[in-house]
Amino acid sequence: MTLMFGVDNGIFLFAVICIALLCIAIIFFIRKPLRRSDRLGDMKLDPSRPPLRVKKIPAYHEEITDEKELILPDPNKKLNCLEGKKNISESLAALAERFSLDEVTLATSDGLLLASSTKVPAAEAIAKYSEMYADNLRPWPPGILLFGLEHKGSSLVGIAKSRDLLAQEADPDLLRETKDILNWWI
Repeated sequence: MTLMFGVDNGIFLFAVICIALLCIAIIFFIRKPLRRSDRLGDMKLDPSRPPLRVKKIPAYHEEITDEKELILPDPNKKLNCLEGKKNISESLAALAERFSLDEVTLATSDGLLLASSTKVPAAEAIAKYSEMYADNLRPWPPGILLFGLEHKGSSLVGIAKSRDLLAQEADPDLLRETKDILNWWI
């Protein structure tokens, strides 16, 4: 074999192949972290994972220095959601007030409106949230709390809305009161 600048052609060819493989390996390792960061947006939550329980914490806290300004709720005073109400909507409005919610809506599991604390709830939102609950898609949008109820053999979805709602799970008292309202009116 002929020598090119004192190097055999076989050794020269071997060196070129090694350099090419080294370049491919470097490109592979550089691009691998980029592909991993692109996949973060495609992550799906595991529906079998139990939800994280979050306590409701006031978003804005003003410090009160004078004790006379501090008004504590009376634990003995209980807002009655049933007696004196004309219909289920008024009972749900009282329930919303009791739990500091903007709106409480009850719908069937397939997205049909059953009752609401507001006069005109958005039908598209009710259908969307019912489907989200049925498919167990989490996390839910901020300010939305979805919970399931069984009433007389029917699966129902409760939709609670509030601007400063941080919880992802319904309070057991909210569930109990909602069931009481359903038993009273339906």
